[in-house]
Amino acid sequence: SSLKRAMVEDLLARQLPGAPPFRWLEAPGDARRHRIQLHWDGRNLGFHGRRSHRLVPVSACPAAAPCLSEALPALSEALRSGALPPRPQRWELATGTPADTVFAVLPDGRAWRLEGGEWSPTREPITHRQGSIRLQHRPGSFFQVCAPLAMEAFGRVLEGWDLRGETLYDLYGGVGLFSALLGERFRHRILVEGNADAVQSARANLEAMDLPATCVAEAVEAWMPEGLGAAGDLLLLDPPRTGLDAGLSARLLGARASALVLIGCDGAAFCRDVKRLSPAWRLEDLAVLDLFPLTRHVECVGLFRPVQP
Repeated sequence: SSLKRAMVEDLLARQLPGAPPFRWLEAPGDARRHRIQLHWDGRNLGFHGRRSHRLVPVSACPAAAPCLSEALPALSEALRSGALPPRPQRWELATGTPADTVFAVLPDGRAWRLEGGEWSPTREPITHRQGSIRLQHRPGSFFQVCAPLAMEAFGRVLEGWDLRGETLYDLYGGVGLFSALLGERFRHRILVEGNADAVQSARANLEAMDLPATCVAEAVEAWMPEGLGAAGDLLLLDPPRTGLDAGLSARLLGARASALVLIGCDGAAFCRDVKRLSPAWRLEDLAVLDLFPLTRHVECVGLFRPVQP
């Protein structure tokens, strides 16, 4: 953890020398991944070597939640025996919050649930619970890698910033995590997400929490209009690892909201986007979350206010 923090300090000192001091949220020692992706080559199950397609067979994973790590032999045996589709391909093992039920998922969305050492086909959603928040999604849909840690850490940061107002624009909104975390602090919610399955889940999740929202199944880059927002509105963006599209960054320069929150899981892309936004948006506060234990990755969360003319 100290090494990761030093890496962040070095990156920000070089790329964003004028940035405010960042708040560091360290992962607890028992934090583990609730999703892992593996590869089956027809004989062995494992991970690809760094920058390689060479398969490294594994029978346990110390970075994964115990229930996922313990399920690896059962998955490997089912693939060898033909109880699960045995052709070479990628598999995902996932669990909910709390970590108990284990799902094995193929890229096409087919899923199996591990019960008594056997895999049974399932259409059951994965459920994440934390406090009053309950989020469900189809197995294989994107959700935070360390789900309970992410919900707790993001919630703490957003609560500390006391963001509230009229309309929340939840862009790259997934299944509704940030709309749920901000809850009733905003009168209205507009969630935009390119994955239609995720949008369907978001709509159901937010309705179940009495947080009705307009949920749009469209790529943010295509949907984003010029001059988005008004006084009292918040733009919250959680783009993929590559960060913000250059055209989208340019349109954000003309947005009229009172605040903007940018989330980034790649430090270099996040710094690039901060610089692209700087003509119109001033980075006011910054938190760095260790949401990827036992890896070099971190999550950056920045709060921006409009640059005063």
